[in-house]
Amino acid sequence: MAECTGRKRERREPAINLGKESETVEHKRSTSELREGMESAASILNKHGRGTLYFGVRPSDGEVVGQDVSEKTLRDVSQAFTNRIEPRVYPTVEHLVTEDGKSYIRATFSGDERPYACDGRYRIRSADEDLPMSQSMLRALMQEERYRRSPWDREASERPLEDVDEGELRRFVERGRERRRISFEHRSVEGTLSSLHLLTGGRLTNAAAVLFCPSVGVQLKMGVFKTRERTEALDVRLKSGTLFRLVDEAEYFIANNIRRRFVVTGKRTQDEIPEIPFEAIREALMNAYAHRIWYRPGYVQVDVYSDAVDIISPSWFIDGQDPDDHLAGVSSDSTTRNELLATTLFRSGDIESSGMGIRKIRDLCDRAGVRVGHEGRASFGTRLTFHRPDPFAGADGGEEGREGSGKVPARIIFEPLRQSGAR
Repeated sequence: MAECTGRKRERREPAINLGKESETVEHKRSTSELREGMESAASILNKHGRGTLYFGVRPSDGEVVGQDVSEKTLRDVSQAFTNRIEPRVYPTVEHLVTEDGKSYIRATFSGDERPYACDGRYRIRSADEDLPMSQSMLRALMQEERYRRSPWDREASERPLEDVDEGELRRFVERGRERRRISFEHRSVEGTLSSLHLLTGGRLTNAAAVLFCPSVGVQLKMGVFKTRERTEALDVRLKSGTLFRLVDEAEYFIANNIRRRFVVTGKRTQDEIPEIPFEAIREALMNAYAHRIWYRPGYVQVDVYSDAVDIISPSWFIDGQDPDDHLAGVSSDSTTRNELLATTLFRSGDIESSGMGIRKIRDLCDRAGVRVGHEGRASFGTRLTFHRPDPFAGADGGEEGREGSGKVPARIIFEPLRQSGAR
């Protein structure tokens, strides 16, 4: 149900310019454009789940031009939301007045019952436009709403118990026991899965199938590319397997295609430092699988470039979550679409508690001097980018060792990392 109060009040505001429209803000000159305003509200709800609609504001530049506002005007705006938009939305409607006496209306709204239709038509917000929604997008939103009410990872899988890789399950339990998060020993597939709450009605849950049954189709695609244009691939690989095997494969692939630094310390062994921390790589891969939308076709993708490594999940952050806030440490929102799957991975220590994974990646990369970025789009999913540092810059504090100098600092050696160095 939408979380809005429907309050109506007058507030005196200084003369202001509200700025340009955006994906969550719409301006209308007056309530004569009430129908168009509701179309915008529905399209914003479908994209972002919340937004703001103004009446009495010039769309081109956000200047408050004012309009006549009465109690009836406010009721008309409130009733337009409840009568035209389905599922119903209950906004907060406010009568605002600038210091120079111009009246205008602000309606704030939110809802988590997508998809929303205005007069029976579905639209989606793009920049400051309301575009017709494609049938495929509409089906995806309806599917997402279904699984919001009944989570996909808790539903019964079509995979039989015999498909479970018992060795993988046994190793999972051992990791959990080492971390004191699992108290029992593995005795049988059925018994262990039951203890982990991964059976429903005697059948495997989808979470159990994802974790411990080898995937039927390709669930991992990896490539090394010469440039970001991706016109020339130096290596491409496709993999299937259990979630854990896929993470191992991806980690080994990245490890074999980035550099490591050998620091000669005078001991019998050398310190080996990868340019991107292995722990951050593994956390990113685990999160890509743990939080992806499994009920849609797709695969996790690893792209290696000369200046970066991308890990792409065919999903995006759930409504209300901002990846930049997670990276900056501002948010630790633990909401996830796959609660059972994430909880199970936490018990073995394979991921951090929900909401902490990105912060862990950021902290590890900050200490290693690696810049990391995050981007999410419905068109491709979520991309986590590790920016590869200059391997020689600053290695000895002088010109020697800088890329292009032709000189390597004594006692520090950079080489491609081999599989033996991976976890």
